[in-house]
Formats: sequence, structure tokens, C-alpha cells
Amino acid sequence: MEIAIVDDLSVERKEVRRLLLEYFTVHNEIYGITPIISEFESGETFLNTFQQGKYQLVLLDIYMKQLSGIDVAEKLCCLDKKCNIIFFTTSKDHMLDGYDVHAVGYVLKPVAEHQTALNKALTHVMEKLNIDNSCISCLTEFGENTILYRNIVYLESSMRNLYLHFASDTILVLGKYSDYAQQLLSDKRFLECYRNLIVNMDYIDTPLENDFMLKTGEKVPISRRKKVEVMEKYTTYFIEGRCN
Repeated sequence: MEIAIVDDLSVERKEVRRLLLEYFTVHNEIYGITPIISEFESGETFLNTFQQGKYQLVLLDIYMKQLSGIDVAEKLCCLDKKCNIIFFTTSKDHMLDGYDVHAVGYVLKPVAEHQTALNKALTHVMEKLNIDNSCISCLTEFGENTILYRNIVYLESSMRNLYLHFASDTILVLGKYSDYAQQLLSDKRFLECYRNLIVNMDYIDTPLENDFMLKTGEKVPISRRKKVEVMEKYTTYFIEGRCN
């Protein structure tokens, strides 16, 4: 799970980071998540690097220089309607504006003194996301690892090596492609779109003529021989699978 903290004060960002890590440590048995947290000192910096689907949660300070948290949230709603927003601020004056952008929480500063409100908002986000903890066990040179399906962008076998690709990383895994393929393809979100390549359809942004454009900015090929079958499976998942 990726989270962004947007606040022009470094000390405030560090405090929110600490509280987030504390929350997910306490609730580790429930969610099994170690969040990836990114910090931004301005709304402009955040929006300039924003990618659709990257963040499941954004925590915004309302009072910032130039673009306010409300301004950022309005733009964010246009870019990614699924992204959850929690505001934190020193005043309740903009609470109604927060509802206009469908914020899931509104936490007063200092945040440490309103930790109960923050935790309540975080729990609401987690229930809304309905976090899926399905996972696969894989072997790497560093030992055995448990990888959540939802974090896998695609699996590929290339030059006799096997790679798992994530949104911001790639790891070399040991074992047979067929063993991993059997496990991944038993989950409806995965599709073998090309020989020795399995993509997580949740990361597909746009189907092109001969490729899938992914939300990470990468492209994965579509098998010409199996194109009709591949597109039928993708279309079925896109229309029906995400609703189940």
C-alpha cells in the first residue's frame, strides 16, 4: 500500500509518518501491511510526480503555500477518483470543502493530540479498500519471501531467468515458470498475455494494438496467436471481475 504525505512542514510530515507506521504495526495481524510512505513538501511537487493508481491514500495539509490542500484534492479527484484523502489542519473552517472532494477524514493538528481521529480515519480507509491478503511464496537469493498478489505487476521469464515486477522494483526469483504460473493463474486478476509473461490486470491502463499499456508506464506484449482469447479474458475481467 502506497501513501503520500503532503505538508510544507518537515516536522509535521515526520510526525504523521510516525503515527502511520505505529497504526500499521499495531494492526499488522489484521492487514499484514508495511506501507510505502512518500513525503512531499508542496502540492505542486506532489502533482508533478503523481501517477494514477499509485497511491491508495493521500494525507493533505490544508494550509500550504500556493496550492492549498483543497486545491490539490480537487485536482486529485479529477486524476484518480479511487484515491482516498485525509485532511489535517489547524482549523475546522474548511471542513465542508473536504466533503466536496469526498475526503474520508479530517484530523486537527497537532496530529499527535488527535491520534484517535487519525486512527478512525485510517480504519475507514482500510475497510473501504477491503485489502486482499492473497499471496504467493517465492524463493530468491536472499531466501524465501511471501509476496502479495496485489503488489505484483507482472511475471516474466526472460533469458532463462524469472522476474517478478512491481510498481517500483523488480526481483529475480528462483524456480520454474510453470510453478509460479499455476498459482498466479488460479487467481482471476492474472492473465497470461504472452508466452512466459503473466500480467496483473489491475495494473492495465489501456489495451493497445499489440500491447497492454500499464499504469506504471510500461508496456507488455499481447500474443498475436492468442490475441482474441487474451482480449476476451481481459474484457470479461474489466467488466465483471472487478465488481465481484
